[in-house]
Amino acid sequence: MDILAEIGKLFSVGGVAFLSLWGSVPVGLALSLSPVLIALAAAAGYAVGAGIILFLGEPVRKWFYARMGHRLPTDPDSRTRRLLDKYGVVGLGLLAPVTLGAQIGALLGLTLNMPRLKLFAALALGGLLWAGLFTALFSLGVVAVTGAT
Repeated sequence: MDILAEIGKLFSVGGVAFLSLWGSVPVGLALSLSPVLIALAAAAGYAVGAGIILFLGEPVRKWFYARMGHRLPTDPDSRTRRLLDKYGVVGLGLLAPVTLGAQIGALLGLTLNMPRLKLFAALALGGLLWAGLFTALFSLGVVAVTGAT
């Protein structure tokens, strides 16, 4: 077993997950990685994508708010305000991996002035949860189609 080739495969899965969590699992399966390694590499790539936006995007957010003003919905009956109050950081962290992706989810969280560390933790855990679920489902699908064990 060539360790450099395996590391390259893991970085490939993580690189795809940086842009698309959905697409990284089939790449890992095509590269014959174990499901556990696929899920971990996909979650790590997803978390890196969120982390870059969250930690490098803070100065941009401050500049934008200083220039344009900060306008969050203040009407307590508005749909956006109710969703934010009900689900908040955890909801965004769980939904972003399957809807928005890491970068747009992180941008949305920054725009809504969510705490960066909590948002990063929620996005990373959501990415790990969905990467594990995608890996399990895709692996079971491959086994069902090919008859492999």
